[in-house]
Amino acid sequence: MTDQPPPYPGPYGQAPWQPPYGQPPPGPPPGQPPHGHPPGGGHHDPRYGYGPPQAPAEDSTWAVFAYVGSALIGFLPALIIYLVKKNTSPLTRFHAAQSMNYQLTLLIHFVVVLALCVPPAIVFDNPVFLIALVIPYLELLIAGWVFLILGAVKAGKQQYYRFPTFFCFRMFR
Repeated sequence: MTDQPPPYPGPYGQAPWQPPYGQPPPGPPPGQPPHGHPPGGGHHDPRYGYGPPQAPAEDSTWAVFAYVGSALIGFLPALIIYLVKKNTSPLTRFHAAQSMNYQLTLLIHFVVVLALCVPPAIVFDNPVFLIALVIPYLELLIAGWVFLILGAVKAGKQQYYRFPTFFCFRMFR
């Protein structure tokens, strides 16, 4: 048997950089900012810890529901969420308004193309004029899902993201 020291020379086999067993670690007392950060000043507000305050998780859940409801039913869930939460949560208000604006913008695109295509189709008794309706249909089919999913993901992360103006006229704010 050789004379070798124990793996760690500290009490109870602890590493030398750890505090003794049963004692708090060295450093500032609880409630004080860490070393190097002035109390009450610096780059953060000590009431919120590190980083900016975030909205409650409930707000982001309602914001996500505004997009999911729009994908399933139409603009009605976003309208209800907007009317209920508009004075309590800026995050939910923004996303519900954007979801509503997006649905109404797609409806406007469809109605305008419909109003431009149907009269010539009726006058000339030729359905070839209705081919232009494919454009708003594809817009609804492809861009509709892409933007609603993108908006729901950003709302779940509590981020603000504005859709391009062509797809989302700002009617509700």
